[in-house]
Amino acid sequence: MKLEININEEELKDLAFKKVIDSFLFENYSGIKKEERIGIRYGIEKAIKEYIYSKKDEIIERVVERASVEIVKKALPKLLNSLHK
Repeated sequence: MKLEININEEELKDLAFKKVIDSFLFENYSGIKKEERIGIRYGIEKAIKEYIYSKKDEIIERVVERASVEIVKKALPKLLNSLHK
């Protein structure tokens, strides 16, 4: 007996992607065990940490830029008003 199956790889990828997304959206109903949820959460945390460290210089530059804008907009007028009084 010989059985041949042709599977379209794109359809298989789409089905797998949809299954993973459904399991995240319906986490309470999907039957994912607690250990698996903890593992997924840990993996996501690790990926976010790695991304932040890889983009550290850009993030610092943006934070400093925003902080300087806020100082000019809010802190400087308050300082000038307090000095004027």
